[in-house]
Amino acid sequence: MRAVKTRGDGSFTVVPQISQGQISAAQLASIQRVIEEYGLPGIRITAGQRVMIDGVSADILREVVEKVGPVGDIFKHKVQACLGMTGCKLAMQDSMGVAARLEEFLKEYSLPTKLKSSVSGCSMCCAESMIRDVGLVGRKTGWVVSFGGNGGKRVRQGDILAQDVTEVEAFAIIGKSLDFYMKNAKVKERTARFVERVGVDAIREAVLGE
Repeated sequence: MRAVKTRGDGSFTVVPQISQGQISAAQLASIQRVIEEYGLPGIRITAGQRVMIDGVSADILREVVEKVGPVGDIFKHKVQACLGMTGCKLAMQDSMGVAARLEEFLKEYSLPTKLKSSVSGCSMCCAESMIRDVGLVGRKTGWVVSFGGNGGKRVRQGDILAQDVTEVEAFAIIGKSLDFYMKNAKVKERTARFVERVGVDAIREAVLGE
């Protein structure tokens, strides 16, 4: 269960289990019933495509979780995605489908710290792929693969490792990048700081043999 204690008032925030911002009708109905039954203030939509139910007191926390259903992240390395071909006329690639497969791909990795990944269906980059640890950007001719981006206090644009590659090729590049990162990163060192320390040329050599 993932229930985050809020500051000050001692209440909790319950996070229903959602992948890429998709909620089924049944799940949406269960969330609505819980909010109405317990008189909760409502839901909060986050930038990370999650839904949060705020104001849950400790005495009803277990009941709320049981009625909402599964909570917390489905995958330990969450992937954000834009609508892509499911709802955007500018999309060049199936960003949501690839994001779902990337989540499955990444679940085998045990990394030094958290990993933020993102898949954008076109160069408009609405899922902010270029400032994620792992980024994919769709083009007509294939995928752009970036690594080492960060959107925090020290913003860093990811380095492009490959362009116009297939999904299979992109995943292979991501896998080799993460293998190199796991073997050489310091504890809790994010990819942006790792790339700055070892240099992108070292990563390209390890991943691409360049």
